[in-house]
Amino acid sequence: GVAKAGARRIVVAGHDGGTGAARWTGIKYAGLPWELGLAEAHQTLALGGLRARVALQADGQLKTAQDVAVAALLGADEFGFATAPLIALGCVYLRRCHQNSCAVGVATQDPELRKRFAGQPEHVINFFHYLAEDLRALMAQLGFRSVAEMIGRADRLRVRRDTAAAIAKGALDLRAVIGGSQISGGDALIGGGVNQITAEIDQTRISADPAGHRIDEHALPLLKDAMRTGRAAEVEMDVANTDRAVGTLLSYHLSRPGTENAYGAQEKTPLLTLRLQGSAGQSLGAFLAQGLEINLEGDANDYVGKGLSGGRLVVFPPRGSTFLAGENIIVGNVCLFGATSGEAFINGVAAERFAVRNSGALAVVEGVGDHGCEYMTGGRVVVLGRIGRNFAAGMSGGIAYVLAPSDFDVSLLANTETVALERITDDAEAVWLREVVQRHAELTGSQRARDVLADFDQLLAQVVKVYPHEYRRAQEAANEKATEPCKVHKHVSSDTAAQSGVADIEDAIADDAALVKRAARLDKLRGFAKYRRSGDAYRSAARRVNDWKEISSRQTRAQLQTQAARCIDCGVPFCQSDSDGCPLGNVIPRWNDLVFRGRWRDAFDRLMATNNFPEFTGRVCPAPCEGACVAGIGEGNSPVAIKSIEAAIIDHAWAAGWMAPTPPLQRTRFSVAIVGSGPAGLAAADQLNSA
Repeated sequence: GVAKAGARRIVVAGHDGGTGAARWTGIKYAGLPWELGLAEAHQTLALGGLRARVALQADGQLKTAQDVAVAALLGADEFGFATAPLIALGCVYLRRCHQNSCAVGVATQDPELRKRFAGQPEHVINFFHYLAEDLRALMAQLGFRSVAEMIGRADRLRVRRDTAAAIAKGALDLRAVIGGSQISGGDALIGGGVNQITAEIDQTRISADPAGHRIDEHALPLLKDAMRTGRAAEVEMDVANTDRAVGTLLSYHLSRPGTENAYGAQEKTPLLTLRLQGSAGQSLGAFLAQGLEINLEGDANDYVGKGLSGGRLVVFPPRGSTFLAGENIIVGNVCLFGATSGEAFINGVAAERFAVRNSGALAVVEGVGDHGCEYMTGGRVVVLGRIGRNFAAGMSGGIAYVLAPSDFDVSLLANTETVALERITDDAEAVWLREVVQRHAELTGSQRARDVLADFDQLLAQVVKVYPHEYRRAQEAANEKATEPCKVHKHVSSDTAAQSGVADIEDAIADDAALVKRAARLDKLRGFAKYRRSGDAYRSAARRVNDWKEISSRQTRAQLQTQAARCIDCGVPFCQSDSDGCPLGNVIPRWNDLVFRGRWRDAFDRLMATNNFPEFTGRVCPAPCEGACVAGIGEGNSPVAIKSIEAAIIDHAWAAGWMAPTPPLQRTRFSVAIVGSGPAGLAAADQLNSA
């Protein structure tokens, strides 16, 4: 269908791919391999005589030359790489891309964390050089001189020998996947890809589809004149769904080098206003620059305001329409994706994934579908209507305001893992919200906005403020820093304090409630960068010879909370890997988090679930987990003090009386002899008791 509609490229993305910020449960065991989709798309297009019109791209965890070779033989012209080049640049897959706290400086805007980024273009270049060399060797084995010759040659694939048994039982049948070369008729299967389309499609498609930028090209002379004279201009035109990315070409000319002074940041009136009527195609106002405004009377397809960059978008139903705007979808999916600045006023409902990854734009809409404001990091969104499922999932910045009908419960559909749902209590905030709704009413003629303004004081109590926890902490920290007087603090390291016998004043009076309150003040998100590592300090030999106490001094509970706050809680924790980290498979991030929260009994239970002899391992283990800790990556960075926390957990458990024998309730008639009563023998006995 999309090939007949004029698509130049079709991406077949497999189930292995996905955003680095997604949870394992969101990307594992979902979807199908790209091999199945690619083979089916290639063969279907070939049978329909459409294969030479489009390029097929395979995507989804391609990492090796063999992946590229298989994709080409199944019909791919292009190959999408993301994870492997990212790792070549230094990514360690923390899966915290949406939290602005990447420990290696890849996915963050924090200037201090970005200093940790050590990637170079040469790293990616070298990766692809090695990949190409490996692919050249495979091509030589198969007898191909170029990648173009490989496209669609599924006859050069064979079924692996270790799957023969499954195929014999009928559990696996790959004949439809690798039998594509036997299809006759239709378009050429072999070499029907990029070698043809670059010569034919890129030329013919432009002339066959002149509507792509017709509005921008018509308005461009007026924009250039306005930039030269400073006088605002307007253009009125009809728009159709074949008009895609309206305003993007104009934004390019307005933001070219040398045009910085054409439109000052202090200007309020746009240089050029496009007044459109009809149904706009995809990406209306994509990357719309400051100084441009689009007023659409009608509706629009997906990606309205994608990457909005300072411009203004106004969308409202046709004048004279009788339907209720607040109950009908007027713009498509993924509107304002990645918007950085600008404004959008939409008199109607937006479909799914509205304002995803918005980082600075203001938007007013009268309802949104599922996954609204997902991964939002900045800006403001005002919803004068209902929301869909999973609203504000992963939202770490900006604020959303939801004024839904009185019988609608926002808390049932909002994802409150990273946000709080509050009411507006600040008078200045209420005044700002009224002004925004007033502008929405003036620009779009919204009846819903007029109704809200008529009874604003009463409806204000129903407004739900969606406030991210991390954004609140950042604002509170900034306010404290701006108001606190200049003080000189004397720093005493934990090692020095332990050796001198000076106890932490908070730890001396700390109970569980006090530790929970203290944890709320610690910065868990950036603790690995904000707090220095502190391990258990060795006691001096002169003191150790006079007693039977430990050779090192344990840190206080408050100090250990700070050390636990340094744990990044990686999405892929290397510290518990049996090959590089803990050989016992201890779920280290989990009990680190419990110590941080002051839940010591839960931390003890979590530790004992995987390690039945921490009294021993916490003292003699060489701590390979700390060697695998990503907080220690880079010069001058230190891993989390995992060994100190583990030893403190078990010591605290003994002191609290939690460590007690747990013999089985019923014993069997069998006897087992354990030779030796050392650490291994005691651990074995305890394990048998627990079996």
